Amino acid sequence: MEFEWIRENMETEQMIAAKPTQVSVETEVALPGGLREEARVYYADAAAAVNGGELTGSRATADGRVTFHVLYGQGDLSNVRALEATADFSQAMPLKEDYGQLAAVRLQPRATVQNVTAKAFNGRLLLQAILNLTAEASLPRTVSFIRDVAEAPAIQKSSQTIAMQRTVGEGEAQNLFREEFELSDVLKITDTLFASAEAQVEDILGGADGKAVVTGTVAIDACHTSGLPGRSLVYTRHTMPYEQQVTLSGALGTALAAQTAVKDVAVLSQETEDGGRLMRAEIQLVTAIRAVEDQEMTVLRDAFTTDGDALELQTRQVVFRSGTVNETAAESGRTVMTLPEGSPRVKTPLLAFVRPVLVSAERQKDKLAVDGVLDMTLIYQTDDSDVPVSVRQEDAFHTVFATEALPGDDLTLTAAQVEPSAVTGDRVELKYILRLHADGVRKGSAVLVADAAAATAPEVGKGIILYYLQPGETVWDLAKRCRVPLSDMIRLNPDLPDSPPAGTPVMAYKR
Repeated sequence: MEFEWIRENMETEQMIAAKPTQVSVETEVALPGGLREEARVYYADAAAAVNGGELTGSRATADGRVTFHVLYGQGDLSNVRALEATADFSQAMPLKEDYGQLAAVRLQPRATVQNVTAKAFNGRLLLQAILNLTAEASLPRTVSFIRDVAEAPAIQKSSQTIAMQRTVGEGEAQNLFREEFELSDVLKITDTLFASAEAQVEDILGGADGKAVVTGTVAIDACHTSGLPGRSLVYTRHTMPYEQQVTLSGALGTALAAQTAVKDVAVLSQETEDGGRLMRAEIQLVTAIRAVEDQEMTVLRDAFTTDGDALELQTRQVVFRSGTVNETAAESGRTVMTLPEGSPRVKTPLLAFVRPVLVSAERQKDKLAVDGVLDMTLIYQTDDSDVPVSVRQEDAFHTVFATEALPGDDLTLTAAQVEPSAVTGDRVELKYILRLHADGVRKGSAVLVADAAAATAPEVGKGIILYYLQPGETVWDLAKRCRVPLSDMIRLNPDLPDSPPAGTPVMAYKR
């Protein structure tokens, strides 16, 4: 018996991921004062920016730079200063699976800061940042399979519909944005020390020329020295809109996902001609866009003959991208810092910083429960000294986010709008907004017919049989075993449900 097989190629993606890897990035810088002057670190922060990476063979490599910001005092400890330093890093990460010798593909590495320490020693600052590195890449794959078989009197076939996504375009752009902000005279700001910034994507617009425009908002938290009595440090919050154009290498697809990261922040303030004060900010943003194409394909699931030669099908399981998650969720939180025994009592909280570190995540129905540790630093003023006091503590947290994210997604936590307020002389409450950004890929799988050939048909007894379905069996399986058309079995069993459970009696008639 001759069969006409309809063959086709399917373009899929193989998702490749590296094992999460920690790396220590260290540097040291000389302080401007003398070696014998006492130096004290009040706060240290770091931001990591990945410049690029490559994936070859069984490992991925990520390169980038860490920018440290330190608030410290030297000599006159009441005079808080700021220092910035950078350190480059390059780290290899083993892949989660052995994919053999792969050609170099586009890699998407990410770096999050887990911990930062700064120590003053002999006129120098010793800086260390612990980074958590992750990386993923999509490798195009072409799968050959049999999509269908031509209609024939003795052929019975069933089909399946596969819904998948495929990356059809990617792009990245870097831009420097400048903005000016008026500072309130009430704060009596004398100098601007440093600032942190976080970008939020609000909209993505695709164009017919292969370009996309990403719009959003940058939130800036700036730290300043102040001439206010009993309040040597103050902070201000600002927002600025941004619009970034990205050229995609490929098509725009049916859906666009974008992620904008702050690569660098520079701020300074100066007096204006009318006696006010103006802060100038330069924000370097990096925006990455991925365009995906939604595809739906109806393919052959199984086939058998009711007469003549039987069919011998060779199948293969194919894993593909079925969806993409790129979203941000936010929840408010608060905690209370209890000062260590013997600490000076709090008169005025000046600054508070919170860095959330993710420990675990668990899916709970339609929400994601996240557990982690808050790395908190509080700088405050006392009753009897102009020298600020700094306290650093850790506290566990548990937050539930309304999100579609899964524990296996790339999850990033940040804390914003931290507000300290004194409860008692030794207890300070911190209120904050905890943001979760999730970036992940949903995977689907299907069994495809890779090849087919004619085979000797097994002997099937003729007549009426009564059969009780076994666990996992379907009416199609019974029709294939008896080599009778499925429609005949349905006519013979008119009351049969669409998905009969195990133990259901089914009649078959082989002429």
